[in-house]
Amino acid sequence: MAKFLDVLMGKTKPVKANLDQLFALPSAAITLSVSANLKSLNTAAVCFKPASGSAFANTSAEFTEVLKATAAPDDSGGKPEISQVNDSFGYSWVVISGQELENLVTQVHLVNRTLEDHGFSPQLLCSVFPFQDALSNQKVYWIYLYKQGTFYPFVPTGSNRRDNERELSLKSVVGMDLPVENDVSRWFPIWEMPI
Repeated sequence: MAKFLDVLMGKTKPVKANLDQLFALPSAAITLSVSANLKSLNTAAVCFKPASGSAFANTSAEFTEVLKATAAPDDSGGKPEISQVNDSFGYSWVVISGQELENLVTQVHLVNRTLEDHGFSPQLLCSVFPFQDALSNQKVYWIYLYKQGTFYPFVPTGSNRRDNERELSLKSVVGMDLPVENDVSRWFPIWEMPI
């Protein structure tokens, strides 16, 4: 009865994010490679709104330490790069470079899960995985919306311009391989990504 009254009064709880959806990306990347000539750029980022206080600082230090400890060496034996960058909108980006896509997904999951486990899930915005078209060199970003548990493609073509037609075609390319956000009004352009 309480749930029914909450709905009537407009007091619904937000849907809990399904971080396991991130693990669909490596298999979808095979389809993207074969059908759309897209190859992972072996980098990814998690975007969140930083909170003030020592609890958030400790959480940030924790996931940074764990990322460095669990990062797999690249093909040449080198360790990946992990950095934190702030953008002009006040968001922080944890950028992970030099990893194969499977490892990137695991590490992005770790950052999201650590923030979630410490009560900072409202701070999480998205995770971003850049790809590049092997024929045209055009960048394509697959963006994971934390609060929706879905992905969408973002194809910038210049200063505040995007290729909507290509984005829609990529949605059909991945089909059921990737949980793509059905509401295209949530396919927000992110212009100042540090990756």
